Amino acid sequence: MDIVILQFFQSIRCEFLTVVFGFFSFLGDGLPFVAAVGIVYWFADKKTGEQLMLTMLTSVALNSALKNAVARPRPYVAGDVSLLRVDSFLFSTVNLADTASFPSGHSQVSSTFGFGVACRARRTWVWVCAVLFILLVMCSRLYFGVHYPTDVLAGFALGTAFALFWELVYRKAYGARYFILAALAVLFLLLIPAFPSGSLVLAAGATAGCAVFLPLDHAFIHAPIPRSPRKFFRLLVGGVLLGGLFALSRLLPDGYGYDLLAYFLLTGAATAGCQALFRLFRI
Repeated sequence: MDIVILQFFQSIRCEFLTVVFGFFSFLGDGLPFVAAVGIVYWFADKKTGEQLMLTMLTSVALNSALKNAVARPRPYVAGDVSLLRVDSFLFSTVNLADTASFPSGHSQVSSTFGFGVACRARRTWVWVCAVLFILLVMCSRLYFGVHYPTDVLAGFALGTAFALFWELVYRKAYGARYFILAALAVLFLLLIPAFPSGSLVLAAGATAGCAVFLPLDHAFIHAPIPRSPRKFFRLLVGGVLLGGLFALSRLLPDGYGYDLLAYFLLTGAATAGCQALFRLFRI
């Protein structure tokens, strides 16, 4: 059935659908969601932003570990379908890891984010929009021939599970959320030697950074979100800090250990560091 479904999507390829599904594959990548979570955390609602941040990071970390552990060849590598090659500024299907098919990262990340937002919003129309968005992202991965249907279904299930798990934590065990986060951060750090990859190092380092720095922000800093237009100065101050640290991180030697340190510190700067500056400048 995997192959039959893939061959159907291959049969409907055309220029219009390539543009449409390319757009949703771009949206299903991690970067747009990172930007969205940052906007929520800095400008709208710190509690919602924090929950989405933890949901996304822990989901990405497990997805990265599973990809390396399973090492399933992508369908075009196995010869079950042809790869639709696209290489644009926003989206590319070239230079993908050939054995990183299961589970689909795009499907898992979009499900994690979409249902995470829907859980917080608690509105029927948000749930409907989330489901439609996730389905389009899942179909885009099949259309380009980079995942099997079972890959996207597994990603969907895991992403949904993470969204519901953290929603349950924030509803029923809010006071224990940082202890749960710390335990997961330790787990992901321990997984790096067994399943080393850049994406796991990124997610594990950022998760560890949240486990250390978010409690500091919550307990000691307390930078409330001001009204417009003052809060938009946060973009300038936070951008300068993070941009400077990111540039400095590029000077570190190559290696997973240095990358782990860089992501740990960048996460700390994006949370407690920026919040401290926001409080200092009263923005």
